Amino acid sequence: MNFTLNLRFNNCARFFHSISVRNAGHSKWANIKHKKAANDAVKAAQSFRMSKQIQVFAKMGGSDLSQNIQLANAIEKAKSLSIPKKVIESAIKRGTGELKSTEKMESVIYEGLAPGGVAIVIEAITDNKNRTIGYIRPCFNKFNLNMTPTAYMFERKGVFLIDIKELKIDDVFEELIDIGCEDIREVELDEENDGNLIEIETDVKDFGKIAKDLKSNDKFEIKEMNIEFVPNKDTLVEINDEDTLASYEKFMDLLDEVEDIQHVYTNLK
Repeated sequence: MNFTLNLRFNNCARFFHSISVRNAGHSKWANIKHKKAANDAVKAAQSFRMSKQIQVFAKMGGSDLSQNIQLANAIEKAKSLSIPKKVIESAIKRGTGELKSTEKMESVIYEGLAPGGVAIVIEAITDNKNRTIGYIRPCFNKFNLNMTPTAYMFERKGVFLIDIKELKIDDVFEELIDIGCEDIREVELDEENDGNLIEIETDVKDFGKIAKDLKSNDKFEIKEMNIEFVPNKDTLVEINDEDTLASYEKFMDLLDEVEDIQHVYTNLK
């Protein structure tokens, strides 16, 4: 297997804006953090989004958690957000067809440019694509932005955030290489990050295998795992103007209000 290993200490530059889990997961170490109060409305939105995600994962891979790693991770994430067990179980049953539903959920991708020329890729789960685009397009129109192809600036990668507990990165470095990790980064701790965290990237085709290897090894605790759009390094952009940055934040907040959206990926440096 040929790959380029990139190890960067004390710097974990992420280009991932997590809408689905505002107070957990990748939003804890994203380059741009968007925070909201944990009120009832936000919790309801989280429950709705996680339910749709679980339904789609169950539809794609079945309900056997030992085989469907993404579903298992989504359920763990939902439990950490105190989403009721009944909501989780119903979502699984809708996905597998055990519980009949008129909803036909599907994953959709939207692309465009945010303020400052930032490329974004939006992942949504919806039962009505016309409704979803009807919510998303006005977010772009409000800032005179274009919905245009941008996914070519990104690569699909499996991304894991893992806690290596009392170990050091040197202690697990070779082992992570051996199981197929392509990119290893130490996460810089702050007031929102606890534990001894590192982030790894993998080829998408190795995602399930590596997830199983990590889960079966008591040296590691998986905090987050996703298949993401990771920006190509030569496409990264910066926003240095305060007014433009303010517009970018307002634009992202508008997207945050669209419940069908699961994740937004950007190439903001």
